[in-house]
Amino acid sequence: MRPRSRNEEEKLQRRNSILDAARKIILSKGYEKTTMDDIARAAQLSRGLLYVYFKDKDDIQMGLAVQAGEALYTRMQAAVDKTQRGIDALSAIGEAYYQFYREDHDHFQCLCMRMSMINPNLDRTQDSCALREMMAEEDKIMALMSGCVERGLADGTVNPAKVDNPLQTAMFMRGSLHGVIMLQDTTGSSLFDRTELDREELIRYAMRMALEELRA
Repeated sequence: MRPRSRNEEEKLQRRNSILDAARKIILSKGYEKTTMDDIARAAQLSRGLLYVYFKDKDDIQMGLAVQAGEALYTRMQAAVDKTQRGIDALSAIGEAYYQFYREDHDHFQCLCMRMSMINPNLDRTQDSCALREMMAEEDKIMALMSGCVERGLADGTVNPAKVDNPLQTAMFMRGSLHGVIMLQDTTGSSLFDRTELDREELIRYAMRMALEELRA
């Protein structure tokens, strides 16, 4: 890979500064209420210059999802690198995702926002750099997770009778943990405020049950 030129580095820095400004205003004002003018002002750019970097607000939101995916993948990879067995790597990934939610909530919200905005009729062949980058980040995350399932099958720590397809198992684990996280979030079920149900304990229970189901 050739090194970036100074001009390319400056463009990347400008693009990232736009995304930083956009993240703050979108999360404070809401995606629907935020306009390209709002983002341009927050980034201290003219509206015309903003369109040089992003074709519309959805393009910006996909850029935010890419940054969030990169941050999540970095956490997950670092957690996996500290493990030896496949089942332990899956446990580490679950913990990394939960800590991502707790410690990097802005990026977590950007991922959730993108998930809720996916259009099933979206033409995925369209020439969108942000769209391709966003799908590439998801592919990296899922490849890491499914690779841990495969490692567990190879080292005997994951029960092969419980795995039809490593990618399917990885997606199930991802969806299950994400669903529980969203359920216990302050924007989720009010049952936590009306009973003795503990948010942290529910997360731990969900991760423990998922791992025990897979453990050989």
